[in-house]
Amino acid sequence: MRPWTFARRIAVGFAVLLTVAGAIAGSTALALRTLTHSGTDAAILRQGLRLAEVERLRRAFSEKLASQRGYSLTGNASFVAEANLARGQFLGTLDDLRARPRTSDEAQALEAVARAEAEHQLAMQRLNEARESGGEMPQEWDAVYRRATDARDQTQESLEGLSWLTRQQLNEDASRARMVDHQVFWLVLAAATLGLLMAAGLAGVLTRGLWPLHREARVSQARFRLLVEGVKDYALYLLDTEGRVASWNPGAERIQGWSAGEIIGRPGALLYPPEAMADGTPLRERERAEREGRLESEGVRIHKDGTRFWAESLLTPLKDASGRLEGFAVLTRDISERKRLESGQRLLVEAEGVFHAEKDPEQAVAGLPRLLVPELADGCLLGLVSTRGGLEPLAVAHVSPEKEALLWELLRLPVPPPREVAGMRHVLRTGASELFTEVTPRVLLRMAPDAGHLSILQRLGVVSMLTVPLRAGGKTLGVLALVSQRAERRFTLTDQVFVEELAGRAALALENGRLLREAQAALELIGVAAHDLGNPLQALQLMLGKLRRLPPTEPEALREGLTRAVRHTQRLGRLLLNLLDLSRLSSGRLELELGEVNLAELVREAAVRHAEQSEEVGSPLVLRVEEVVGQWDKLRLERVLTNLLSNAFKYGKGHPIELTVERTGEGARLSVRDHGPGIPRDQQLTIFERFSKAPSVGERKEGFGLGLYIVRQLVEAHGGDVRVESAWGEGAAFIVELPLRAMRLELDADPAPPGSMH
Repeated sequence: MRPWTFARRIAVGFAVLLTVAGAIAGSTALALRTLTHSGTDAAILRQGLRLAEVERLRRAFSEKLASQRGYSLTGNASFVAEANLARGQFLGTLDDLRARPRTSDEAQALEAVARAEAEHQLAMQRLNEARESGGEMPQEWDAVYRRATDARDQTQESLEGLSWLTRQQLNEDASRARMVDHQVFWLVLAAATLGLLMAAGLAGVLTRGLWPLHREARVSQARFRLLVEGVKDYALYLLDTEGRVASWNPGAERIQGWSAGEIIGRPGALLYPPEAMADGTPLRERERAEREGRLESEGVRIHKDGTRFWAESLLTPLKDASGRLEGFAVLTRDISERKRLESGQRLLVEAEGVFHAEKDPEQAVAGLPRLLVPELADGCLLGLVSTRGGLEPLAVAHVSPEKEALLWELLRLPVPPPREVAGMRHVLRTGASELFTEVTPRVLLRMAPDAGHLSILQRLGVVSMLTVPLRAGGKTLGVLALVSQRAERRFTLTDQVFVEELAGRAALALENGRLLREAQAALELIGVAAHDLGNPLQALQLMLGKLRRLPPTEPEALREGLTRAVRHTQRLGRLLLNLLDLSRLSSGRLELELGEVNLAELVREAAVRHAEQSEEVGSPLVLRVEEVVGQWDKLRLERVLTNLLSNAFKYGKGHPIELTVERTGEGARLSVRDHGPGIPRDQQLTIFERFSKAPSVGERKEGFGLGLYIVRQLVEAHGGDVRVESAWGEGAAFIVELPLRAMRLELDADPAPPGSMH
């Protein structure tokens, strides 16, 4: 062993002292670094808190503007409440900012924001008062509108300036923090060199001095964590230089579905849709943000479950004092609801253009499903109320041809007797909209009247459904149903308000078309009536004039002339009664007066009443009747029989006319058969329409062409049916089927046709 000399002892002691000093210097450097970072974190925390509050101030003002715009467009009072709530949040945040220490520039910016917002609020109140008064806007109100616009722009500019000042202060604090780091490093080296003999004492002093600072750093870190975790409406997270997630706040977890443990350390590109990842959008946005200093963008993002939503993002690069990139701060907000509103307004404009451009309202309305799919829904069904009160499908659309075929298959299924279920028929019955944000298995059971309908509904994969009525003039004219098969596209109250507005405009177009058709039909009826009523009136006038000139010595000529005059008055009476029934049918005021009627007796009475006419035209009446008694309107059935006999006398003169009455199960059958020229098959479907006449041979057949139309309407009002059996050259048989107890066809009593989603 080498001798333990004094020099060696000094060397060993010096080495030990140097080691201790190095350890002390290293620990001191570590402690000071922690201290300075804690202090700078506190400063950055304060500025970060102020920046978040400034952004909250901007968002509150934007929400107030959106609510005021919604009130201006719809007049809905709920938007006023939302605007007041947003303004309350704005003023509360403004007071919080005023209460905290700030620079003179920030104080001036805050006061400018307060003044501009107050000016805008006052102008909007005066504008709303003008709108509620219902009068036209005078020039002074136009000035108030410009004043409100200027105040809005001034407020937004002031908010932008305040945000810029806050970010500038945040960058200055970060720069100061980095400068302090460098200064501490050199101070620690100097302390290690000069403090070899004072290492022990210095360690104690530093220990006693660092403890309070360390405690303050822990408090500052806790405050920063509370700030980040307290932001619920925004996704706030950090990315490192490689684009990996470095931090994740609860707002990000609420909006995008990932927990912090699941996403931290993974690529931020996972938050983008696959097509954006494939074309390098995440990297391109980071490069652009680094180049331009910040990047504001709107685009599609993805929830954890794969569903998509529209997002507004602010990407800010984080750099040190030397300009070296250290990462990115990302602020994201879900704007799907705003996008829906914008899309809805655009669809309203397009639909209004279609309604005005298309001459046929039903054709215009039939285009609604193709307009709404896929912009607002994955599938759409449109049904209109038929003349019998049921719901008939008009148009169907779906993004998938296979699913569209399923919808048509669903509509073709027979429907069991009605019951209180959800869906289009229920909306038709109640006249109220029906919204299912989420279609659960229980809701599907309510929609499906039987297993067949349920099976198709399950294959359709409906996750959300909205059904609204088409109402105009207090009546329901149809039903519009929207379905969604994607979880990210669930219908909301905002969608319901928009679709109800669209359905109302469609119903108004249908109602206007109906009124136009009725007006045109009335004009046509007036023309036909003026012509056809004029002929017998003129003939009656000529005949009465001739009778007045006949001498009393010619009784036979007088009797013949009076007989012809009576026949003309009878014809005029039939025409007038048909016009009266047509008027009642068109206005919906036809009411049946039901009572016990013997149909066979009614036919025999009609045969006696028309015996003279039968003899005149050479068409004997042949009766084959059996006693059938039912609950009917006797006068209306007489009208039916009179019109059918008049038609038979007109087209079957010179040949026998057969009248048959027989019982058929739970009903009665009345048949009037002539042996005239008959009716071609291609015209048999139109002779029951208004102003339609059977073909004539060799001579003009007079009349409105209303007799058979009135017959069909009166028979259907009893719940019955009328048809014709004929062939050209073989005569015609008009067959009336009646239930023994007549029932008015009401909307609720009519079985839902295969056009209902149930």
